[in-house]
Amino acid sequence: VTDNLSGGLGYNQTMGKSGKRKPRAMTTFGENTARAKVGKKRKKKRKKGQNSRPVAVEEKSMGSRGPMPNFLCSTDPKRGEKFFAWLIHPITIPEFMNAHFEKKHLLIKRGYNVDEADDESKHYYHGWYSTTSIRSALENHAMHYGRDLDLTKFTGGQRKTVNQEGRAMGEAVWAKFSGGCSVRILRPQEYSDKVCGMLALMDEFWGRVSGANAYLTPSGTQGFAPHFDDVDVYILQLEGRKRWRLYPPRSPNDILPRFSSENLDPEELPEPILDTVLNPGDLLYAPRGTIHQAVALPGGPPSLHLTLSSGQRCTWTDYLSLLLPAAVQIAAESDPSFRESAPRRFGGYMGVVHSDKTDSDTGRQRAAFKKKVLSLVQKLLDDDHLPIDASVDQMYREFMHGRVPPLEFIVPELKMNRPKIPTERAKTDSSNDAKGELTATMQIRLVSDGCARLAMEGEAAVLYFCSTNSRNYKDKDENSLPFADHCAPALERILEAFPRYVRIGDLDSLSPEEQLIVANVLHENGVVVAKKG
Repeated sequence: VTDNLSGGLGYNQTMGKSGKRKPRAMTTFGENTARAKVGKKRKKKRKKGQNSRPVAVEEKSMGSRGPMPNFLCSTDPKRGEKFFAWLIHPITIPEFMNAHFEKKHLLIKRGYNVDEADDESKHYYHGWYSTTSIRSALENHAMHYGRDLDLTKFTGGQRKTVNQEGRAMGEAVWAKFSGGCSVRILRPQEYSDKVCGMLALMDEFWGRVSGANAYLTPSGTQGFAPHFDDVDVYILQLEGRKRWRLYPPRSPNDILPRFSSENLDPEELPEPILDTVLNPGDLLYAPRGTIHQAVALPGGPPSLHLTLSSGQRCTWTDYLSLLLPAAVQIAAESDPSFRESAPRRFGGYMGVVHSDKTDSDTGRQRAAFKKKVLSLVQKLLDDDHLPIDASVDQMYREFMHGRVPPLEFIVPELKMNRPKIPTERAKTDSSNDAKGELTATMQIRLVSDGCARLAMEGEAAVLYFCSTNSRNYKDKDENSLPFADHCAPALERILEAFPRYVRIGDLDSLSPEEQLIVANVLHENGVVVAKKG
């Protein structure tokens, strides 16, 4: 039964038709999809004119914040949605999606003034990340230039990276900072539970990989050249003040780009669509492709902002680049017309060299060739060749590998809500108590919403999951559990039941022995939590 369920519980192999194991690397995406079966003290009075609107800005204002919402200790299945709603408050999520997402920047001014405030902890985003967080990371962890942080300057219209080699020592970093260099923390989630928790909540809300950078800039300086990014960015001002200028795309080719730009020449930029100053607690959203540059205001404290990002390589283009090749392979396996030979010597009249030829013979041949190609393309679209669901599964497989772990594996306060992954000693101990094995009367559910994804690959039902992921993008091998294909209905039931529990003994599509094997494998690998029935 063990071999039938999960290839010997090795989790790195699938079963071939002959019953022999074959390495996962031998199964291509085309093969997989072709055979898919399952498918927060008092308010400060605002000065007159304090909230005057900058150039072409969409702005919403709100008062001081209350206590920081404790999202990171939440087990609410809608915690991701509630976090994002809090992030962009007072804009609602429907307002954001309809008027701003991938369309227009959003500026939210929250009325906090650095010069007047007597209590820094009153700004909206206080407590999530700070300069103290950076100092602590430098002092307590081996941070390296280029991997964990960059030191940059933007002077004379040129950006310069002034990294040293090897480990970034705190004394050297702060000396460069005192000399006018900006400090960019490349992956703050590595050493900050709160930032990592924010990313986990962003992942749950968007269903795509999120990221974070932190930027500490000396007053009166700029660290980066104007540029645009290949991600949507949410800029949370945490300390000091920074002047931001946003510019429209230079051409249609720069709208919603799939890749970031090089450094741009400030002299060649169009007129800004936004020129504003962010205070602590303010938020600025800029869609993918928005040109931007920022400078910390002189005469005040350094500026610190945290940038959350989302949406890299998660476009229709990326989806179709998975879907269409797989569709061609499926068509080739099932329709002989896709396997017919191309015309004899078709290179003699097709190709760029021949594209302008107008003589009658060549014209007829070219027309016939194009007609055949279009007929096959139409057939590809009309017939049942498009593995639409299986391609989504493969795209989400990448998401499972690239995202951060769920909150339950990040925040100590949620320790009781995550499964205990057994040690090697416990795995080899023959007693049930040592192994922590589950019984048929117990109930299980997913650790968190969307922490696993089922895909049918060949003759295996493969469950991809993120419970033991690295905090950094794909720093570990992907986590997957292959089961025999007849386990798919039981796995589907567990996935679809969240946030409800499922009684192990009620997984009717499996035999009693198989029910226990599946449940224990999922629990041991941190996919599900369990409770007594």
